[in-house]
Amino acid sequence: METVLTIDVGTSSLRIIIWDLKGKKMFTSQKEYSMEFNNLFVEQSSETWKQALIDCLKGTKQFIDESKPNILAISVTSQRASVIPVDNNCKPLSKAIMWQDKRSLKQCKEIEASLGIEKIYRKTGLRIDPYFSLPKILWLKENSVDVFSATSKVIGVQDYIIYQLTGEFVTDWTQASRTMLLNIEKFEWDEEILDTFAIKRNLLCDLVPPGSIVGSITDEISEISGIKKGTPVVIAGGDQQCAAIALNTFSVGNAEVNTGTGSFIIVHAEQPVFDDKIRTLCSASAIPGKWVSEAGMFTTGSIYRWFKEQFYEQFGKDAYDVLDREVEKAPIGSNGVVILPHFEGSAAPYWNPFAKGLIFNLTLGTKRWEIARAILEGITVELKSNLGIIEENLGGYITSVSIAGGMTKLDSFNQMQADAFNKRVVKYDNVEASALGAAISATVAIKYYSSYEEAFKNMSPVVEKVYEPVQENAIKYQKLMERKNLLYKALDEYKLYNLFSEPL
Repeated sequence: METVLTIDVGTSSLRIIIWDLKGKKMFTSQKEYSMEFNNLFVEQSSETWKQALIDCLKGTKQFIDESKPNILAISVTSQRASVIPVDNNCKPLSKAIMWQDKRSLKQCKEIEASLGIEKIYRKTGLRIDPYFSLPKILWLKENSVDVFSATSKVIGVQDYIIYQLTGEFVTDWTQASRTMLLNIEKFEWDEEILDTFAIKRNLLCDLVPPGSIVGSITDEISEISGIKKGTPVVIAGGDQQCAAIALNTFSVGNAEVNTGTGSFIIVHAEQPVFDDKIRTLCSASAIPGKWVSEAGMFTTGSIYRWFKEQFYEQFGKDAYDVLDREVEKAPIGSNGVVILPHFEGSAAPYWNPFAKGLIFNLTLGTKRWEIARAILEGITVELKSNLGIIEENLGGYITSVSIAGGMTKLDSFNQMQADAFNKRVVKYDNVEASALGAAISATVAIKYYSSYEEAFKNMSPVVEKVYEPVQENAIKYQKLMERKNLLYKALDEYKLYNLFSEPL
């Protein structure tokens, strides 16, 4: 039985899946972990990823020994824009600075003063924000002098796992396009940015196109996992770009929305796409030589989980089931309750690191399920805003939106998206979109399939359900989006976010 094995390093867990070459999952092993939140700091010990990798490989070994799958390749995808300083043996010198971390606000101002928002955006496709790697690197350089002076490489999570598998320091264009150091048109490290901030080129990994074979597994990994020596390792790319492959985002008319801890909208582009107001991003696609227009939200599914933990824990293992059922008790508009889903700052479209979550318009008659539905609606109408911006920038109508991520298990949320977007929404029979995209990438890398399109045709899951928009509901969500935008604008114009970020 010919297979590929994927390693998907997410925000809350590492997951290994073995796939046959028709896209069927044969085996899954998963290890959860957590981050450390402390005011603006969001960190994680890199050892948790290494240990999760080892634990999952050990868990996979029994299946390999018993079923004897012929694993043709290992393919790696991961979260993006986290930063790990390491020595020349890839030993972490401090905790990883995670993508949600906001400590580098001062460094963002320095970047803006040196090169300007517009220049950085046109060079890298990114908005100056603590989300990305460059401000984090500059923070290390200025505030952890001993660590930075001992640092041999500054790498991301995918790069760290690649090294554990192969012993090679390498990254791909998709991950590099989230560093604020990559020239998005040339797919090369930008010399002007490196020179401006005195970052040596040898501090960064070598660049390869996504979907490249970057080496083979070490003898140690072979022994731990039972995978044969010499098995090639493919660097598939960032999790969101890989998800786009699995969700049929090969043409401008199709978009994908992936909602897990956060949410990401990705639309395929044949050339770099920029927004005049710098609200959306342009990144490298997981298809080499192509681009994606992207808009992200930091906290979406994580807010829904937070609400479950605060108000439904008494239901134990049934907490989510109870919450999901209760959401359907509230009408569209949640009887006036509105959520601003900015619990860890705002990404697109506002890009305000000081923004905070808001539950507005509560009364003594408000029920918990109205707040629960308002959370989903707040997420959905902000996605609607971002989708409209991307659509405008591309100059074409998006006809269909493919959805994935853990939140798509909730049927009412899926219909909510169709109604709010006023577009057909397609859910495939597989929520592991990033991992499947990595599997598709691997089959092309080893030349089992001749193209991404052929691989998708053979490996794509069946359509589980299609959600058609209800026009009456679409009108209501348009009004809700406008109200939500006015609420944010009122807080921002009076600088209340900045005020409440200061101590009394």
